[in-house]
Amino acid sequence: MSFVQVLSAYINLQILILVGFVSLGISSYIFKKLQWQRPAASELRLHYLAMQLILFLTLMHPWLPHANVFTPAVHVWSSSSLKSFEPGIKTQGYLSIPTPRGPAIMATDRVAFTTAFLAFAALSLGLFFLFRDLRNLRRMQRQSFLIRQIGRVRIFANDQIHVPFSYWTPARANVVLPMTLINRASDYRMAILHELQHHRQTDTRWVYVLWGLKVVCFINPMIYLWNRWIAEIQEFACDEALVDQGKVQSQAYARCLIEVAQTALHQKQRTMGATRLTFLVERHLLKRRIERMFTKTSKQSGRPVNRIMAVLVITMMGATAYASKALVQDRRVSLEQAQSMAARAQSSAGFPIVVNDLVLKQLNRYMGTPEGREFMRNALARMENYRTMISQKQQEYGVPEELIAIPLIESGYQNLPQAQNSAWPQWNAAGIWQFIRSTAKNYGLRVNEQQDDRLNTTLLTDAAMRYLQSNHLRFRDWHLSLLAYNMGESAVQKGMDALGTRDAWTLIRNGHEGDKDYLPKLMAAILIMKNPESVQ
Repeated sequence: MSFVQVLSAYINLQILILVGFVSLGISSYIFKKLQWQRPAASELRLHYLAMQLILFLTLMHPWLPHANVFTPAVHVWSSSSLKSFEPGIKTQGYLSIPTPRGPAIMATDRVAFTTAFLAFAALSLGLFFLFRDLRNLRRMQRQSFLIRQIGRVRIFANDQIHVPFSYWTPARANVVLPMTLINRASDYRMAILHELQHHRQTDTRWVYVLWGLKVVCFINPMIYLWNRWIAEIQEFACDEALVDQGKVQSQAYARCLIEVAQTALHQKQRTMGATRLTFLVERHLLKRRIERMFTKTSKQSGRPVNRIMAVLVITMMGATAYASKALVQDRRVSLEQAQSMAARAQSSAGFPIVVNDLVLKQLNRYMGTPEGREFMRNALARMENYRTMISQKQQEYGVPEELIAIPLIESGYQNLPQAQNSAWPQWNAAGIWQFIRSTAKNYGLRVNEQQDDRLNTTLLTDAAMRYLQSNHLRFRDWHLSLLAYNMGESAVQKGMDALGTRDAWTLIRNGHEGDKDYLPKLMAAILIMKNPESVQ
């Protein structure tokens, strides 16, 4: 995947975590307000479903359909501006990020390097703590005594710990108990049942998923709050399963919780790869656990509403993933996109639309820079003021409709007088078609101190159509005719004679052109004119 796709997927991941956490919070609030005591197991499954959706939608993000639901928060340009396009095209591109002081422009290669460095640092730090804890678990396991093994479940006893815990590895499900519990048969049995329930609920596997999300989303405070919330529900679900199924007596189980919670205060070491019976033993949570233990919860309680909440969560997160696709927009044009634009632009008029590396470069100049897009939008808007008149002249002289794009690059469809022409002052050009004095006079236009017919858009358009048609009659090729429109017929003929070719693109690549990249710019303008939504 490209850097832009990774960036877009990462932003989508952060938003999905926020939406998932908030939507589940609203769900919990509604149940509380309606005084529905839903089973903790159902609530836990809803949280796991939301986590699975987040992972799935993040992985599928590059293939989700694009939709302009929101105004893009981040733009990726081929260059920072129209004027600096030449040096800018040599880099990977530029990121435009909104700030209170206006958009901040940064080269994507620098952003990618910085992001990769931070990601590597966060991942390295996270892996260090994970491997450290796994090493501690392995060392603790070697120092423990294997009491019993049932299939892939192993139960150990250790004289250095005070609190039971469990952890999962791809090969085994492990439970580690304090040695002091062995002589207390009732507490020993309840501790084993509790830790095995964690394994049944797959809590010991989700520990790794939640750890991974905390590492990847270390800048997102919601993932820490959510991780804590899930840990609480895991304990409620274990308590509920043991009590409701009659595996333990409520009074004895509550007493055991209190005793182990008191013991847990002396155990400082906490490993991220394990769950433990006394996770979050703060007084308020311990009180809630005991209160829920003595409250009978019907499995049918709130089930229809719980299903509705699941559908709403799925819908909200799916819509968020779809909409967030537009938050990062890559304004750079690929060859495939340019070819798709050409396929839509090609008409039956006989004008050949070409897409090559030179045209692609100019497309990125006009579509891949903020100034280029603004210039083209404004020029297309002004073009509508002249379209009817120019189309009539175009049809009258049999000139392809694609050539009405010439004023887009010549003047931006601004009827500039000679004195205000900053684009071509050395040629004394004027009007929307930017005729120089000599060409204007050759086609019957008056240009003197008293009158300048080049500012009469109807007269100038008529002359431009005659000039284009004259070039086509001579060269029998519209691409050569356009080169002649820009650099003169004689210069085109000299280039053809020197290279022995009638291919306009060969002439351009060998330096036989007037204004640099004139034909590629015009081809790009034609593609944009035929696909005006491309610069919106």
